[in-house]
Amino acid sequence: MDFTNKPEFIFIWLGLLSIGAVPALINYNLTTKPLLHCIQAANAKLLIFDSEIAANVKTIKDELNIPSICLVDPIDSAQDLSWTRTVTTKEIESYPDTRPPDSLRKGKQLTDMEMLMFTSGTTGLPKPAIISFNKLGNAPIVFYNWAQITSKDRFYSCMPLYHATALVLGIAMMIRVGGTYVLGHKFSTAGFWDEVRNSKATCIEYVGEMCRYLLAPPPSPRDKDHSVKLVFGNGMRPDVWNRFRERFGIDTVCELYAASGTSV
Repeated sequence: MDFTNKPEFIFIWLGLLSIGAVPALINYNLTTKPLLHCIQAANAKLLIFDSEIAANVKTIKDELNIPSICLVDPIDSAQDLSWTRTVTTKEIESYPDTRPPDSLRKGKQLTDMEMLMFTSGTTGLPKPAIISFNKLGNAPIVFYNWAQITSKDRFYSCMPLYHATALVLGIAMMIRVGGTYVLGHKFSTAGFWDEVRNSKATCIEYVGEMCRYLLAPPPSPRDKDHSVKLVFGNGMRPDVWNRFRERFGIDTVCELYAASGTSV
């Protein structure tokens, strides 16, 4: 799967699990050799991607020796996608909604591979890391109990869904706790707080230096105009921590570790 942040990402991910397939989630910024490497390292049988990053996938179309399917966003309908099979949301809606038989998932063990995620590739080509069913099932429980996130919370994240923090400790966590997940398409310093306010989010998720970037614009009278009580993620530096809490009036920072995506 090579997708930007879209609801369809979640539905396709869950759909693949429902038929017993193993999703391999690829960084949508990759092109050429690194992208081809990830597909080959995953021993992929099919590539599913969205039209927003079709240009990236097109860089390897001549070397790609497996079928590919592009989910076409209406805003990209004029794009030349003749080199791949395409499908639209409208077409998908016409398919029967029959539940896949349980036999497709029979025999799975907690220690089995549920999906593959890739390292960032900062020390060479990206490396596949195994996420087991055990990790996907138990890590969200541990963290929502620790952070005291409940079914009443609205959890906003614009972090990429190919990252374990966003998917395992975002989507999966809110599914397990029965809360609301608010999906941002992409991080933008200018638009971040408007999306948070409009969504009435009570929790926001960060990765790396995101909170430092949010401190960069000049202070605004609306800095504390939101419903957020908790920020949740990994990578906030000590020099950012208190400045962020004080400026935006956030009660709690839940900083986590062990987010490399290794198997459990």
